[in-house]
Amino acid sequence: MRIKEKQISQRGAKGANKMTNEALETALQSAGLIENLSFNGDDVSEYHIVEAQFRNCHFKNCNFDLSKIHSSEFINCRFVHCSFREAEFQNCSFYDEVKQTGSQWSFCNLTEVKFSRSNLSLNKLDKCDAYLLECMECAASGMSLEIGVHREVGKRILTGGVRFSDCKMQYAVFVPGNYEESRFEHCDLRDVSLAGSNLTRTSFIGSSINNIDLSGATLDNAVLANATFDEIDLVSMFSYKAMVVSRDQHENILASIGILTLN
Repeated sequence: MRIKEKQISQRGAKGANKMTNEALETALQSAGLIENLSFNGDDVSEYHIVEAQFRNCHFKNCNFDLSKIHSSEFINCRFVHCSFREAEFQNCSFYDEVKQTGSQWSFCNLTEVKFSRSNLSLNKLDKCDAYLLECMECAASGMSLEIGVHREVGKRILTGGVRFSDCKMQYAVFVPGNYEESRFEHCDLRDVSLAGSNLTRTSFIGSSINNIDLSGATLDNAVLANATFDEIDLVSMFSYKAMVVSRDQHENILASIGILTLN
């Protein structure tokens, strides 16, 4: 396996206001802030990248497959037609806290990518493949996601879904789609929109789902056990056959359809 480790220190590049083209590997070897550069067609698959700092960079047709990227920053960056299959991001940030903006991902392959303890707040995923995408202990507030989470093999559809665990996702918006068998477990899902989506057999175990928008959504066999909410709008859902809840939720669910419990 070809593993190359890049130790990147924050040195700062002055006078880099105009975006220019440069090889990604060469930029990494420069050991400094990588700023205002455009990378096209670079292959850093299976690389081990540590403490890299990218700002205002544009990545197009780049290959990050199987790469391991730790403690790195991608601030105000854009990824277009890039592949990240089975890549792992740990302790990375894609959010500009000063400008309060996120990075953008368009037409990217995020198949089986793992994000852990990373900041994806206000990031936009536009028409990306995200089969078995996994996020653990991530900040993901205000994300916008238009993603495909299943894989088509010939005439067969392999059901995948996405996996979010212990993530802060308040105000995230999922474009209506098929998220069947996904997991949103022990997450902050307050004010999240999953309206119009197929959430069949999706798990919300242990999550906070106050004010979540599930209007027009299908929650057949979905699991809401131990999720917390003041009320949930069953009337606006498309379907919720065999939805699984826990006993402590019964009173709030009955109240949502106008039935009060008398002790």
